[in-house]
Order: sequence, then structure tokens, then C-alpha cells
Amino acid sequence: MKSLPVAGLEAQKAARVAFTHDNPSSKLAHHSPKNDMLRTCLILGAISPAFAINAYGHAYSRPLDFSPQQYQEIASRFSVFTVEKAHAASVYGNASALPPFKTNSIASTIGTARKIKAINASVKVLMYWNAALHFNFYECESQVQPSWVMPSPPGSRMKVPFYNYSVPEFREWWVKCAVDAISNSSGALSGLFLDATPKVAEQDHNTELYAQHLLSNNMDNWGSMVDQIRKALGPDAIIIDNGFFRTGSGQKLAGDDAWSHTTCSYTESMSGVGTPSYSSPANGMALLLWVANASQAHPYPNRVLIGHGGMEDTTAFMFGLAKYLLVTSTVANGWFLANDGYGITDGILDQPMRVYEQGVGCGEPTEMVRVVGEYVLRRAFEFGNVTVDVGKGTATIDCSGQK
Repeated sequence: MKSLPVAGLEAQKAARVAFTHDNPSSKLAHHSPKNDMLRTCLILGAISPAFAINAYGHAYSRPLDFSPQQYQEIASRFSVFTVEKAHAASVYGNASALPPFKTNSIASTIGTARKIKAINASVKVLMYWNAALHFNFYECESQVQPSWVMPSPPGSRMKVPFYNYSVPEFREWWVKCAVDAISNSSGALSGLFLDATPKVAEQDHNTELYAQHLLSNNMDNWGSMVDQIRKALGPDAIIIDNGFFRTGSGQKLAGDDAWSHTTCSYTESMSGVGTPSYSSPANGMALLLWVANASQAHPYPNRVLIGHGGMEDTTAFMFGLAKYLLVTSTVANGWFLANDGYGITDGILDQPMRVYEQGVGCGEPTEMVRVVGEYVLRRAFEFGNVTVDVGKGTATIDCSGQK
């Protein structure tokens, strides 16, 4: 696969800076990276020195479009950007129409991509495409038949229909819709972000809940569908799955069985580890170790791992980044996003861009993550150490240049 044009640096300095999650001593400045074309990798190419990390973008605006200033910031900050569902419905949708034409999310995604690329032609824009849930936001969803969906399972917070993977016609349609949207965009779109993969995987494991729908081999079917998309779009298409979810009972969903097909996985669930919202410190530890072991088994350039964290403030940002540093196989070819939701005003544009340009001075990892205490993980890097206390929800990135 050819490399992506990615946000480069006009000047790159190997800054060895120490940050502490509990009491960060450095204020991070915002910068706007330029774009370069770099070398080939399976999904995403390196953009930064070993000290830095790469910024992934993913957002929406509802019901209005992004503002001109927001478009400028998106185009200058992110070399890969996903347009989230139901974006800019007041611009591209028909308020008097029934779904999905009320939102017209395919037209919205393509129109947004063209505006971004008019500012920076090298940005790769992706379409959001849900693997499990029939939101009825995308024009082709008007073709969905009643037999292709089923009610959301009891207790689910999602009150929209779930796709029924036992229906061959659904599987054929899901592939065709995704392929057509990208292929008919005249080059505006470069691939797909496949959401809710763990919800697909859950149906393979929770046989009691889903038995009435005769579901089995969902992830096998999903993998075959992704392979068909890849074949149709070609090797340069970017396909990201939202995977690596661990339930409160310890069930692992959409890990390597998803990553092996997309070769690029977004670990959204990692953002909750070490926060009160997560099920338990033990489960959070287990999730981080699971992702770390998978990343070690399939290092870059074979696979690409995108991390996710919170963005309440710089402290929260650094905590999320520290967790990612524990599990990634590489820093220079690592990718990260911090936000407090996917709205354009939910923190994505508040991220400290210096981290993406100069990094935190750690260099590359020199060992696997280690358990050094109850709920405490540590990893050594070329120029320091990263420690995360999952139980206390604190972290220290101590990369002052001392090995």
C-alpha cells in the first residue's frame, strides 16, 4: 500500500521533556503541522521523529457544518480524518424527508471531504460505517429490509435495530453500500471507519441473548465482508475498525479477529481505563495487557494501533497518552486521538499539538509493559519510563533523557 500523505513537521526537534499526569509542569503550545508524503506501510505512514506521535481526527457538527475556522484547523492538524455519522444534516439533509434522507450522511461525508481537501489536498478523509447498528442516516440504508434487522437486545443502551448477520442479502448490501460510497466519491474519500465491531462479536458469544435469531459465525462473516471491501477498493484504501473491547465479565470482543482483516484498529475502550466509569481496575489492567500483547505479536508495519483518551484538560490528555505508550509497538508510527465526545467542540481541537510535533521525549519502547504493583504498569523507553496506576487513575511520563 502506498503511504498516506501525513501531517509533517517544518522543523523537528528531539525535545526531551518530562510530564507528570498528577501535576504537569509544562504548558503545551498549539502548532499547525504541514503535510508530506512519506514511505509505504500497510495503513498509516510515519510522520514524526521517534519522540513524537501522530494525530488521528474524528468528529461531527450537528446540525450545522464545521465553521470555516474549524475546517482550517482540521485540514492543518490531521492527515487522516473520519467524518462521524449525521454530520451537517441542515446542509446536506432534507428536513421534511423521512430517514435516511433527513440526514443524507453519504452526501455529507463527501461534501465535507471536498471542503477539507480544498484546503489541504493530502488529507485522507474516511466515511463512518456502522457494522452492527441500523441508524438509518446513510442514503443507501433506505434499501434495508425488515428481515435484515432485529430489535436491540434487552438491556442495551442502543435503542436502534441491530443488523442480522445471518441474512446473506444484508451482508451483500453492507459491502456494496460501503464500496459504492467510496468509489463514487471521485477521490474525495479514502476509506472507512467501521464502528461497533464488538457488538458484532458479542452476538457470537452471547448465544442465550441472540439464540432466537440463529446467529453464528458473525465475526467470520464480518471478516469476509471486510475482505470483500478491501478487494473492491484496492490496497491503498484505509480501513479502521473500532475494536479491542473487554466486557465487565472479562469477555474479549473484536480483538485480533477484527484487526487481522483491517490491519488498523482504534482502541476507543482504552480511554475509560483508570476512570470511575470503567468496570474495575482489574478489568482495566487486563484490557491494557491484552492490547499490549496483541501489539507485540503484530508490530508495525504489520498492523497499526490507534489510541484514544479523554480531553477534559492537559492532565487527562497525558493520562490517556500514557496508557497508549504502554501498549503501542511504536511511537513514531503510533496514532492517538483525545476528546470528550466526537462533536467538533468536544476537545479534539484543544489537544496539545506539541505532543504530535515534538513528543514527550521518550523515544521508542525498549521492553514490553511490566506489572510492577497492584494495578500498576510500567514500561521502559529509550529515554525514560512511563508508569500508569490503573487503580488510582494516575500516570507519570518521565522521559527526561535518563535511561
